[in-house]
Amino acid sequence: MQLRKRTTRKVKATLDMTPMIDVTFQLIIFFLLSSTFVVQSSVPIDIDMPETEGTVTHEKKQLTITLQTGPGGFDGQGGVYADEAEIKSWSELRGILQALRERDAEAQLLIRPDRAVPTERLLRVLGIANVCGITQYSIAAKEIAPDMLTGPDEPASGTPAPESANPASPGQGP
Repeated sequence: MQLRKRTTRKVKATLDMTPMIDVTFQLIIFFLLSSTFVVQSSVPIDIDMPETEGTVTHEKKQLTITLQTGPGGFDGQGGVYADEAEIKSWSELRGILQALRERDAEAQLLIRPDRAVPTERLLRVLGIANVCGITQYSIAAKEIAPDMLTGPDEPASGTPAPESANPASPGQGP
């Protein structure tokens, strides 16, 4: 009598790497494509921003107007830019703002003036925006450093006040 040898097949567990590699490549492509859609928020125009207390960070507005000082520009007082485009006249700015208002009734405008921009130019831009029906606007400024908040006669917070107005040098009498 011949005994039959039991042959059991062992199941070998394998891990197929193809689906894992496919998912990894799809994630890489997704992040590469989504990172290229970041829009620059403003024109890289060299201006010296004014400083003020209590600045608030706002989200991106629909349009950014940048006012420069110095020679150049259509009025000889510096360049005026709407996002990346240089404005050639006040009437062109009015047309851009009217088109923005027609696209969005709640349009928001950000104005980035240089520190030395005359108030008259800033008020002219605000007036044009009001005439076009844009009532939501912000003026950009840098926040003042904490050590700049004290006046020349006030001690900075955390430092003791001087004992006398004219302190004597060490080793000298009054």
